[in-house]
Amino acid sequence: MGFSQSSAVCRVAHAMPSAPLSSAAFANSVLRLARYRDRPVVVKLGGSAMEDPAATHACLQSVVVLGTLGIPIILVHGGGKPIDRAMAAAGLTPKKVAGRRYTDDATLEIVVRVLGEEINLGLVRAIRDMLGQAHRESDAIFGDRLTLPDTDGCPIDLGRVGSVTRIDDGRLLNSLGSGSIPVIPSLAHASDGSWLNINADTAASAVAGALSARYAIFLTDTPGVLRNRADPTSLLPSLSRQESEGLIASGVIDGGMVPKVEACFEALDAGAEAALILDGRIPYSLLDVFLKDTFAGTTITR
Repeated sequence: MGFSQSSAVCRVAHAMPSAPLSSAAFANSVLRLARYRDRPVVVKLGGSAMEDPAATHACLQSVVVLGTLGIPIILVHGGGKPIDRAMAAAGLTPKKVAGRRYTDDATLEIVVRVLGEEINLGLVRAIRDMLGQAHRESDAIFGDRLTLPDTDGCPIDLGRVGSVTRIDDGRLLNSLGSGSIPVIPSLAHASDGSWLNINADTAASAVAGALSARYAIFLTDTPGVLRNRADPTSLLPSLSRQESEGLIASGVIDGGMVPKVEACFEALDAGAEAALILDGRIPYSLLDVFLKDTFAGTTITR
């Protein structure tokens, strides 16, 4: 670890609230974190999880700590609720088609502004204010327009919604090698040079797979996969893909949790070692993954 990075550790430590910590516990924590330096970790910060400023601050502080200690971190973000508010302010009504946001030209203009400028630059600024290194990365994802078949097999037009075709992994690895955290909005470049609106879970999965990430971590507004949605204590801490598919088929995993779990499948299929669903509303839930043997959330593996 170089001088500048060591200095950053000290400055971050001074910026954090003080708490009792023995020297032995500190040494063990740093050594434990150092084990994760060999492979990238992709963190997806969801729009719902970002609604709580305190939780978002704790998440970004965790990202800074991990990055400062040499763990390669990539942050991918969405921003559904801020986009909805911006559309309402512009007199536009969000339209969903097949569960996805229909993106016409007027909607795309708002999506690009909110994701690519307001949220993205805000996250980068917040990380830098915490003395971390981060930069806006909007040139790493490429895609084509996405069409889905309806019940008759005819294509459903989603407007300027895209699917990921390629990740510029070399660009991302170069950024990580320089010690800077890429902060990526869920946007892709189309072949004609225009923007496409990409599902943030899909974008994070594609990035994690392209980099053979150790973890693809999805921070959401849910505790993880529950056996009983009405009972937070029924959390399932670990699942194989086969077990997860069985729970989807039986209806235990349903509603909005299905696309989250399917995004985990996409990350595993693309090359990630494991996918995690964490409650982003819980402060430092991200850091717990690296510091504790058990943590609140669900890990899905092959």
